[in-house]
Amino acid sequence: MLLFNAIKLCISLGLEIWLLALLFRRGVRRHFPLFFVYGVYTFGIAAARLITIGNYRVYFYVFWWTEALFLLLGLAALHEVFRWVYRVFYEFWWFRLIYYGTISLVLLVTIRNAIVNPPVQAHPLVGLVLNMGITINLLQAGIAALFAALSKPLAIEHRRYPFGIVAGFAASSLGPFAGYFARSIFGKNVDTFTQNASAVAYILALLIWLMAFSKPEPEERAWAPPMPPDEMLRLVRGYLRALGAGRKDDEP
Repeated sequence: MLLFNAIKLCISLGLEIWLLALLFRRGVRRHFPLFFVYGVYTFGIAAARLITIGNYRVYFYVFWWTEALFLLLGLAALHEVFRWVYRVFYEFWWFRLIYYGTISLVLLVTIRNAIVNPPVQAHPLVGLVLNMGITINLLQAGIAALFAALSKPLAIEHRRYPFGIVAGFAASSLGPFAGYFARSIFGKNVDTFTQNASAVAYILALLIWLMAFSKPEPEERAWAPPMPPDEMLRLVRGYLRALGAGRKDDEP
């Protein structure tokens, strides 16, 4: 198992180095700085975990102390891309209230539940991060689904970089869910699967991001919004009026 974990970390580390080189080359740090920071951080924690993998006690604390920030940075990076594409929605106070309110409420409830009802025979830190991980992966899957659901009715033109980032986070969020539900249904009989589902899903996400950034797009296309904000705003207001929700208090 130790050898297998080391192999997974080596694969992740190699892919992360490749991804960072592409992100730097494509100028992602200027347009999606949080995703670039996420890439730097994931490289750092993969290296730290690989260095400490031979010492169980040190590796335990390195893994779980770095995992929480890893999850939060991923959520922030996904939100950054969502906002870049659908920036017009933030003109509406009700959208901001629902979007941020739901995220805050789910996080608070999960953290409280982790403190009050920690997993049996689990270190308090592990229980907290595990509960946070389930919640953040649920939020990531929801944001990715909303991203995809809005793109068709709003006729959002495809952009390889932001769409690729969202697809990667969607893939990475499925692994923890698959492991969690498999463990809930089949118990310890699927321990091998549950222990590796997240790592495999993350490696898949890295491959999706590498494909997204492997080919350059023209500068004027890559970083231009897929729809002009004024046009998207008119389209959104048209939908709201058609639904009978276009009131004056929805105006920016």
